[in-house]
Amino acid sequence: MTKHKLLSGETVSLSDLTRREHAFLRNLQEMIKDGAGYFDIERAAIGPGSPALEGRNRVDHRIVTAPLYKVARDIATRAGIAEGLILAPEHEARRAELATDGAMISVTQAANYLGISRAAVHKAINEKRLLGRHVGNLVIVDRGDCMRYAAERQSSTGTQGKHTSSERATSEESFPRPAMAAKGR
Repeated sequence: MTKHKLLSGETVSLSDLTRREHAFLRNLQEMIKDGAGYFDIERAAIGPGSPALEGRNRVDHRIVTAPLYKVARDIATRAGIAEGLILAPEHEARRAELATDGAMISVTQAANYLGISRAAVHKAINEKRLLGRHVGNLVIVDRGDCMRYAAERQSSTGTQGKHTSSERATSEESFPRPAMAAKGR
C-alpha cells in the first residue's frame, strides 16, 4: 500500500512509512476482516500506546498531521461507519436529526442491553416490535422503547437477557452515551 484515500478525499502517501508501520495498518485491515468491533479497532488504531501515537498516550498537532495517524484513524472511522455507529460523511447534512439528549441509541447498544444480536434488533425494528429509524447510514433505536421491549421480552418469555429486573428499573445508567453521533473521527 503506497497511497490511501481518506474519507475526506485527501490522498495520503505511505511511501515513507516503515515496514512496522505498514504491518500495523495491515493488522487493522485484518481486524476488520476478522469481524472485530469498531471500538476494538479504534482502540488499536489510535488508542493509547498505538504505533500511530508513536507509543504515547496523547495526541498533539504533529501526531494528528502524520500520515500513519491519519490512515489509522480513517480505517477505524470506516469500521464505525460500516457498523452503523458513525454517521458517514455523505450524510453529514442529516446530523441535526440525531438526538443529542441520549433519547436514541445505536443498534449495538440496544443489542447489548437486550442481550440479543444486532441482527435480532434489526429484525425487531423491521417487524415494528421495536421503534427505530434510519438517519443516513445509521439505524437508531428509541431508548425508552428499548426498555419497554426488554420488559415485554422478560414478561413473555421469562428471559432476563443481560440485565436483571432491578438493573432494568434503573436502566438509565445501563446505556452508555451514544457513540453514533461521532463527528470527524
